[in-house]
Amino acid sequence: MHACVLVIALTLSGYASITKDLTASAKLRLGAVNAEGLTSSQGGTVDQVQLGRLGTIIKPLEVPAGPPVLHTPISYTVADGDNLGSIAGHFGVTEDDIRWSNAELTNTDRVKTGEQLTIPPIHGLVYTVQMGDTVQGLANKFRVDSVSVVNFNYLRHDSVDAGVRLIIPGGVGPQLFPRRVSSDPPHLGNFANAKFYYGYCTWYVASRTDVPWTGDAWAWYGGAQAMGYDTGQVPQPGAIMVTWESWVGHVAYVESVNADGSFVVSEMNYKGWGIIDTRLLHTKDVPMIGFIYPKS
Repeated sequence: MHACVLVIALTLSGYASITKDLTASAKLRLGAVNAEGLTSSQGGTVDQVQLGRLGTIIKPLEVPAGPPVLHTPISYTVADGDNLGSIAGHFGVTEDDIRWSNAELTNTDRVKTGEQLTIPPIHGLVYTVQMGDTVQGLANKFRVDSVSVVNFNYLRHDSVDAGVRLIIPGGVGPQLFPRRVSSDPPHLGNFANAKFYYGYCTWYVASRTDVPWTGDAWAWYGGAQAMGYDTGQVPQPGAIMVTWESWVGHVAYVESVNADGSFVVSEMNYKGWGIIDTRLLHTKDVPMIGFIYPKS
């Protein structure tokens, strides 16, 4: 009788020494349905530990170093005071990424309070599949590797159903307008311009971009050509406009270009000495000499 009691006591003692090292969630409990118990006996995950059958520890689970990357588009409502730049910065993408993902922004970079935007979760764009689209066709269209499209969107084959929204990682969409130098308002630049007198158009433009030549405004076009700069008659963001708007000519800095060919310039000494102003122009509106394009 005493021997039987001793065996039972040893058995219970051994059970306690084993179970005391398991987490509370991993201990078996009585009952017909016990998911935690099944995990410990048949394998699975408990807390941050991966278990095999009968509770064998395989390896700790990896703890993510940062927030998981979304694989679906983000919906965002424009708040009061938002602009495209602030929204892009908040989500860690570019303004172009957002514009390519929203058809209504193809020809404008201005957003309105209350407007609903689709934001890609990573650098790239969101695209709604059209009838006849294939993954390879979309990869060619947006200049990416088709494998990245398949993997990021967890696709199983090359064909996709119309209406499905895909993330195109690193995708490059069509030309957007207006094309701007930046979202900053017109301002004095940081380039040294000691070759020109303060308050005049030449002084202002030379502060916005590198001007290695000298001379009156009208002479800039030929001076730039002589130094190997590209010139032409089509406005481009960051270009210098040269005109005959005074007897010594006039220069202005191209801030942006619109889809209809119009463009916005900033300038000094057009409305008055030392005054910075902007104008919306077409090439036919002024006695044009031409545009000097910045070196890349």
